[in-house]
Amino acid sequence: MKHRLFLLASIVGLLTYGGLAAASAATTSHAPASHAKKFCVARAESAGSSAVPTMTCYSTFAASIRAATSGRISLPASARPGSVTPDQLNAGPAVPNTTYVLSIDWADTNFTGPSLAWEQTSKCGTFQASSMPTGWNDVVESVETFSGCANTLYENINFGGTTFSIGKDSSASTLGSFNDKTSSEKWCTAKPCG
Repeated sequence: MKHRLFLLASIVGLLTYGGLAAASAATTSHAPASHAKKFCVARAESAGSSAVPTMTCYSTFAASIRAATSGRISLPASARPGSVTPDQLNAGPAVPNTTYVLSIDWADTNFTGPSLAWEQTSKCGTFQASSMPTGWNDVVESVETFSGCANTLYENINFGGTTFSIGKDSSASTLGSFNDKTSSEKWCTAKPCG
């Protein structure tokens, strides 16, 4: 009898633990930033590069945009994520050593959650990221494109698998069935980027 009670208590304990773990996983954001610095910037590479992008993260969205534009754009510190417009990003004088935002990836739908702003030293051309920066693989759920760029997201690293394309200076508030599947990206002047 004691053996059966022990077995029953063990099963109940495992079920309770499993339920708590599942509930914890369900409430934990899949966001890449588990710390206060959740607004990141990475440089898109020139076509043909296989370099893994590195990124720098900031505690405010405004700070990430300031960094992504080499200080050319200074949003108010209270600027909400997802509130920046193409006119704002394309404004300001073109100064030497400036950078431009090609697109912003968002960890959640409707341009919310942690962000990853992709930048380059010129407005749209042919750029790529053969893999995502650390913490951003299979995370993206919405995207905005800027600087005359279209954007194609790939399911696998090195541009393999299914794709999702966003038009030039456009946005997708959700990627639908492609949510949480991006492993590499390309930028070009007209979709789809190939």
